[in-house]
Order: sequence, then C-alpha cells, then structure tokens
Amino acid sequence: MKTHSIKLSIAQIKPEPSDLKHNLKQHLRYIKTAKKEGSGLVIFPELSLTGYFLKDSIYDVAINLKDESKNIIHDLLPESNNISVIAGFVEVDDDYNFYNSSLCMSGGRILNVHRKVYLPTYGMFEEMRYFKAGNGFNVFGISGITSAILTCEDAWHLSSSYIAVNKGAKLIIINSASPARGIESGSEKFSSIEMWERLLSVIAFYYKSYVIYANRVGFEDGIGFAGGSCIFSPDGNKEYHLEYLDEGLLSAKLNISLLKNERFKTPLLRDENLSLTVKELESIISTKN
Repeated sequence: MKTHSIKLSIAQIKPEPSDLKHNLKQHLRYIKTAKKEGSGLVIFPELSLTGYFLKDSIYDVAINLKDESKNIIHDLLPESNNISVIAGFVEVDDDYNFYNSSLCMSGGRILNVHRKVYLPTYGMFEEMRYFKAGNGFNVFGISGITSAILTCEDAWHLSSSYIAVNKGAKLIIINSASPARGIESGSEKFSSIEMWERLLSVIAFYYKSYVIYANRVGFEDGIGFAGGSCIFSPDGNKEYHLEYLDEGLLSAKLNISLLKNERFKTPLLRDENLSLTVKELESIISTKN
C-alpha cells in the first residue's frame, strides 16, 4: 500500500520588531534551505514577518491583502511556487481593523488566511488592545492533506482543535510567540515549555492528529522567547524537536497513514456526537443569556 506522507520544515527564527526588510530576508533564507532539504511545507512562528511586541507600530507594518501595491507578501508569493509557506503578519482590512494573522501560500497564491481568534490580554500580553479577534477556524489542503492553523492562545482553548479535527484536519499547525517563563527544580525545560508540551500531547492523542508547533526565539522589549518547536504524532508522543532559545530549522517526514491506525485503535472522532454537543452548547448559551 502506498504510504501517504509529507516532508515539512519548521523555521525557528528571531524576527526583528517592525523591520520588515530584515525579516523578509530571513524568511527567504529559510525557505531556500527548506527547499534544498526537499520539504513541501515550511512553517514560521506567529507574527514572523513583523515581530510580536509592536504596540502602536502595528499601524505602520500592517498589510491589506487587497492592496495591489508592492508589499512584503507580494515579495514572498513567488517563493511558494515549489513549497508551501506559512507565515505570520499584521493584517488590516478595509475598515481599518487590525488582526494577528497567518497565511498559507502555495503555487504563488494565498491558500488560506487565519485571523487569531483568542487574543490574550493578561499579564505581559495586551493583544486585545490592538487587534480584532478572528471569527473562525478554516481547514485547507496542503499537498492533499487537510490542515488547520491555530495561533498560540487559540490552542489553549480545546474547542479550537475540536472544531478543526471535526472539519477534517489531519495536521494541526500551531504557530506561536511564547515567552520563556519559569524554571522547575530538576527540569531542563522552562515551565512554559513543559505546559506547552503537555497541551500538544493531549491535542495529538485525543484528536488523533499530527500537531506541529512552531515557536520563535530572540528578545523583544526585555522578553525572551523560548523556541522548543516540535512535532507530536497521533499517539501523543513528541517525535521531533528543536533546541530552546536558538534559531534553527527542523525538517521531518510525517507518515500520514499512521492516522489510519491510530483512529482505528481509538475511534474517538468516529464516535463523537456533534448533534449532542451542539444541543448542549445551545442550552449553556441560553442559560447564560
């Protein structure tokens, strides 16, 4: 039986805030390397083209995808002719709403745009001050494999991945700008990475999907980002990972046929009662209203 597989790369980079020219060159360099390694997809972190702690400079770096004038997205599109590319940027619409967005481009065109739904506004985070929330989770095909993008905080709401897999996602791609926080005694990992890996394992195991986590590194506004990008297989185990804090490229070949075995052994998705879920949610919403 022919094995259905995909080779992909995760680019764990260090974007410079608001320096679009520098970040574009960085993307082009990693895309070139991923192509040489034979990857059909390269994934960059959240807001990879702009940097994360932008504050009011969001206004200056935002891109309207309907704008036909030259911008950083137009520079990237030709590079997607031989490889699919997922990258993060600040998007602005015709009504001047700003979004924390990620796009997937392939064959010189944009396949999908995901606007981050859950905007953290607590602790060091203040995304809701600057961004408008997205309103859904799309699925789309990469090399014939149904995929979905969740951006950082989206993944912490398990309803997001629940929606994605019930729409058919086999690859759940999580791009992130997660800071390095906490060190636990006896552990070589940051506490924030420990929490992320527990979450990623749960999503992969219970939704029987590959989970690809692309996190960034570097410092912005005194905050360090953890890295630790990794891939979890549908059995909940971490198969591949990059080191913490350092830039790097991880390339891996994923056997999509493994999902068939895992979903046969543990048919949680098959047995999911969506009608019951909808009924119960409607009841909860009516009670709260």
